Amino acid sequence: MSLFRLDGQAAVITGATSGIGLAYAEGLASAGIKQLILTYRSAETLETAVAQIKQFNPDVVISSIKVDFLAMSEDELVEVVYNESFRVSVTGQVDILINNAGINERHAVEEFPQDKFDNVMKVDLNIPMKLTRRFGTRMLELGTRGKIVNTTSVLSFQSGVNTAAYTTAKAGLKNFTQAVANEWSSRGIRVNCLAPGYVVTKLTDSMSVKNRDLVSMRIPVGRWGKCEEFRGPIVFLCCEASSYVTGSTLVVDGGWLGR
Repeated sequence: MSLFRLDGQAAVITGATSGIGLAYAEGLASAGIKQLILTYRSAETLETAVAQIKQFNPDVVISSIKVDFLAMSEDELVEVVYNESFRVSVTGQVDILINNAGINERHAVEEFPQDKFDNVMKVDLNIPMKLTRRFGTRMLELGTRGKIVNTTSVLSFQSGVNTAAYTTAKAGLKNFTQAVANEWSSRGIRVNCLAPGYVVTKLTDSMSVKNRDLVSMRIPVGRWGKCEEFRGPIVFLCCEASSYVTGSTLVVDGGWLGR
């Protein structure tokens, strides 16, 4: 079981104060990680998240960085997250980067407001790519055996209805992950994706009741996923148990893609 431990390591997680991101933080905490550095937008959600994470590991050091992915420019946000992460790191390095923050907008292609489309591309694709390059370059410089995990989606493999922006961004992020893994894996940095299926989160609240019921009928497990079911998968991708896994996408979807 020592293969699943993360003792002494520091992780940066974007969008970690609710939903799947919070489950990621809980999972890493339970695996003994030394420090979690979380980005947040609301002080209220941060306070609640910290309390929940501490239930899994009261000794974990939790640091936070306040950023707004929509209000800030891409380059400004990346620099703030990067600089603050290394400033507060208790070990002087970052071993794990998890790009999880994301948004969604649902519109028919012909009616999709360009600014809304651009926002999805910014948050779901451009910022994760830039954070990966910024943190990964530092990992290479320090000789860190790093792990980078990007949250994609089953829509990286297929598309839905009224999800053109989200599908494009997530598919791009999956392919970017593979490209980076090709270049960095031999240099000690593993880069993978975790692709959720249909999970009960704020991102899926906008679906109609009819569509939600249709989705449920198609999932082989017979239900939507729960955020807590992502604690184990994220630990696997960040620990030595997955030392030969890179450039891969771990799909956690209740069997959705197999049907």
